[in-house]
Amino acid sequence: MNRKWLAIIILAISLTGCNKGDLEIKPPPGQAVAITVNVNGSTPGHSVSPAFEGLSYETGIFDENPDFLNENNTVFIQLIKNLGTGVLRIGGDSSDETTWTGNKRNSSTPANSLTTTDIDHLAAFSKAVGWPVIFGLNLGKFDADTAAKEAVYIDKTLKSNLYVLQSGNEPDVFKLKLRDPDYNFAKYQTEWNHYFSSVKKATSNVHFAGPDVTPFNPGWVSSFAGSEHGNIHLIDSHYYATGPASNASINYNNILTADPRLDSYLVQLSNISAKYRIPYRISECNSVFGGGKPGVSDTFASALWALDFMWTVAENNGQGVNFHGGPARFAYTPITMDNGQVTARPEYYAMLAFRYGAVGGKLIPATIFNPRDFNNCTTHACSYPDGSYAVTLINKDTESFSFTIQLDKTVNNILVYRLLAPTITSTTGTSFAGSGVNADGSFSPASSEQKTINGKSFVVNVPAGSAAVVLVK
Repeated sequence: MNRKWLAIIILAISLTGCNKGDLEIKPPPGQAVAITVNVNGSTPGHSVSPAFEGLSYETGIFDENPDFLNENNTVFIQLIKNLGTGVLRIGGDSSDETTWTGNKRNSSTPANSLTTTDIDHLAAFSKAVGWPVIFGLNLGKFDADTAAKEAVYIDKTLKSNLYVLQSGNEPDVFKLKLRDPDYNFAKYQTEWNHYFSSVKKATSNVHFAGPDVTPFNPGWVSSFAGSEHGNIHLIDSHYYATGPASNASINYNNILTADPRLDSYLVQLSNISAKYRIPYRISECNSVFGGGKPGVSDTFASALWALDFMWTVAENNGQGVNFHGGPARFAYTPITMDNGQVTARPEYYAMLAFRYGAVGGKLIPATIFNPRDFNNCTTHACSYPDGSYAVTLINKDTESFSFTIQLDKTVNNILVYRLLAPTITSTTGTSFAGSGVNADGSFSPASSEQKTINGKSFVVNVPAGSAAVVLVK
């Protein structure tokens, strides 16, 4: 994050903050809290990457459900197309447990295998959705020769739809299971370079990323970028808001409360990215690690968390995020497939809201000036080449908010798209812009609130536990 943006954020925090506290008495129930937001488009920041949206899946999904990432899965393909341009990531723990066979999948293919059939389907699926692929090689079982053969086939099959390869998933915790307890960065770097050399010798066209480590380990990221910046095209790391999912004390309030570690983590990743002029991406992320927690990760609360998280990464110069998911057993998955039926869960609608309110725009400050410290809300904005603005208002509180938006110029009208669900804990009934996805996976805004203003300010009411994307022209 550059100094200008850091200063703006510090000013906003000093003036108001959006966390729980006791600086003021809350208004009576049913009365909206008045909040003033200043939006200044005269100092635009960097652009939100057009490929910011992303999904992440386990390599083992090909074994578990061959119909998932399949070119014949038309509903799933349409759901992804609704999000615009993005990036697929194949990896996760199973990438270090899956063996490349180099053969077609058949009835005698052993469990935990990756076959040419799987890569063929992935290539066709990637082409159908138009999303390039980050693909993880198995470093858990160190076998550089096999990794090189696998890379050759992946490169030949995916062609231009192969974004980058990475070696190993969360290698910083290999010492807990896959390596000796003394496994460290130096040993990982030796292994990584062996893979890099073997793959490059076999197919020089491919690009690499790394180190794909656990959250809050910028030390490994910095060391890896410092030593390998000449060999990589992307820096990647992971993030989960809380966990594990087995922790009985975790509830939906945990993901609606700001993570005090997140800003510092992203600032460090941004600084590393800027130092070596290599983009960074959160290649695996979600609400509760360990597969997600039912009643938390599959509720509307997760949509509000996801929308705010995407904005936070974008405002810290991140090139995108990949929400981890898969079959129905993953409570946190944005899109699931159960008994052949493809379903969009609440987080998917957050991705729609981000696409309509951020992707393709340039970040501009949206600063809350009210001297309140109890409001659990966030505000974000961007500008577009035609002079229009998009302002996203996220209300994670139990109180309704009445936002007065103050602009730096006169505008003619506004259009409001709302992200809603029956309750904060609803697992179904989520909508964006008055619409849910159709049975065939298609989506289009069904309703909006339009208002002619011809002025420099306007008011948008945002009920408790909801969000709004306001398009300003």
